[in-house]
Order: sequence, then C-alpha cells, then structure tokens
Amino acid sequence: MSERDYNRQVARRQRISKATLVVGVDVGNAFNAVGFMNKDGNVLGSCARLYNSREGFEQFVEMIEGLKARHHLRDVLIGMEPTGHYWRKLAYFAKEHGYEVRFVRTTALKHHREIDESSSAKSDQRDALTLANITREGKYIDTVIEDGVLRQLRALSKARERLLRYSVSAKNSLHAALDDYFPELHEIFWSMGSRSLWVILDQCPFPEDIVLMKVSTLGEWIARSSRKRAGSAQKANALYEAGQKSIGVKQIGSADRYRLRMCLEEVKRTVLTLKDMDRQLKLMVKDIPSASYLMSIPGIGPLSAAVFLENWVILHIFIMLVRL
Repeated sequence: MSERDYNRQVARRQRISKATLVVGVDVGNAFNAVGFMNKDGNVLGSCARLYNSREGFEQFVEMIEGLKARHHLRDVLIGMEPTGHYWRKLAYFAKEHGYEVRFVRTTALKHHREIDESSSAKSDQRDALTLANITREGKYIDTVIEDGVLRQLRALSKARERLLRYSVSAKNSLHAALDDYFPELHEIFWSMGSRSLWVILDQCPFPEDIVLMKVSTLGEWIARSSRKRAGSAQKANALYEAGQKSIGVKQIGSADRYRLRMCLEEVKRTVLTLKDMDRQLKLMVKDIPSASYLMSIPGIGPLSAAVFLENWVILHIFIMLVRL
C-alpha cells in the first residue's frame, strides 16, 4: 500500500468515533444479512434475514435505533457491497433516514474473508460482519449517492446506452436480412435508419415487389420520406434497376417476409425511442444550472452536456479521493 493510500485509510478510520454504530450489509435480491459493530470491533448484533420489503426496512431502522439507544451511540455508518442493482433500495432508504452509506469492494470482502476465516466459503451473516469490520477499519469507498435531477439524468442516460446497443444489434440484423434478399439496397440507401428505406421496405421489400411498381410511384414514396427531394427520381430509377438485376434469394416465402418485417419493426422502434430519449435528456439538462456553462463551450450541445453530467458523480468522487 502506498503512503497516500495509507493516509486516506487512516483519515477514514479517524472519522469513526466511539459514538458511531458501524453496520455491515450483505445485499441480496430477496433479503439482506446485517451485522453491527462499534468502533472497537465488538459485535453488537446481527440479523441473518432482513427482507427487501417495507416491514424489513422498518425492522432495519428499529434495530439501528435500538442499538444506538442501548449503547449510547449517536452516528451510523453503513458499509455494503454494491451487488448488481439490489443495493439501491436499501441505500436510498438509509440515506432518507440520515444514515451514512459507503461501499466496499468485492475484492476487499473476499480478501478479508480468507484472512479472518481461513476459508473462502460464503455465508451471508458472516459476510455482513466482515463488511462491518472492513468499514470500521476505513477500507471503504467514499460514496456519493446522487438524488434529484442528477439521479434522473443518470437513470435515463443508462437506459439510453442499453437501447443504443440494442439499436445497433437491430440494424445489424436488418442489414444481414437485406444481404440475403436485396443486397443492392446498401448502395442506394446508406443507413438502416433511412426513412426512405423504411418506406420501401414497408411497401415493396423484395426485388420481385419492386419490379411490379412504377418508377414514378417509387420516386413519390422516396420524395415524401426524404429531406432531399431533388435526388428522389434518380434513386427510384436506381432502385428499379436494382430490383431487375438483384442477386438476392429468389424463392421468397412467408417466413422470409416475416423475418424482414420483424427486423424493420425493431429498427424503427429503437431509432424512434432513442430520438424521444434525446428530447427528454435535452429537457432534463435545462433544469441543471451547471449545464448552461457546459453548453457555452463550442461543440458541446445538450446531449454532450448530459453525458458529461451523468458522470459528474464519478468525477466528484475522484476529487474527494484526491483531497483526502
């Protein structure tokens, strides 16, 4: 351990006083295990099953307040392992009741478990006490549990990231389907998100459908759906010629039509939902005072500001660690 890391750990340990109740929580999906210690490491109590329900959370507060009164303690410091998304409910509930919440790394828990018990076997109740002991020693991460508009922004940004990955997958699936049935379309429409492509795939998705249409009709469809109407006639001619000379699969059945339609619907849904999310992010950014300063920088718009502010909490944690 470097000198700087050691000094940080000492500073965290010094924050814990004789009047501090240290709580370790091993977080789970249905229930949590809880262990209680004082500053000296004496075990004050434990609970093997604290359910993730209103009754369970109220029991959690009653246990904490009861131990505070019994042992004449004033402050509460909770250490937990941020397992998946299970920690959020209890962490926010604890924060609402004025308790400090800190995170413990999974590697630190495993390391202490092996040292304390000479075994890596897992036990929820033992892990809860180990988490309390790690927290008592100051070996935790300074945690900022964001709330308000920043939490809303972060939740929406994370949902956008997931949907963006799914959108790329949906476009790749549509691209693969067109490679089978109508590969020449890639030379006419540059993007799977092209509105003109969507219209053509809705009306006449296969070469055998294209050759049955008039070039003027194809041009009208492309013109209505495209921003650049000037090139619609040229694209219509290219599309008709591609339909006549296509090297795609010739024997088209109902399953082929169903596959292409489903791929197209997924692309439409993800692209349009992403646009709606972007509008929501832009509206949300307006409620954050610091966003106006970010957007005053050339090249940074509402979406860029939203991505930066989403990671503001991580940056804030880094600044706190540097200052320790």
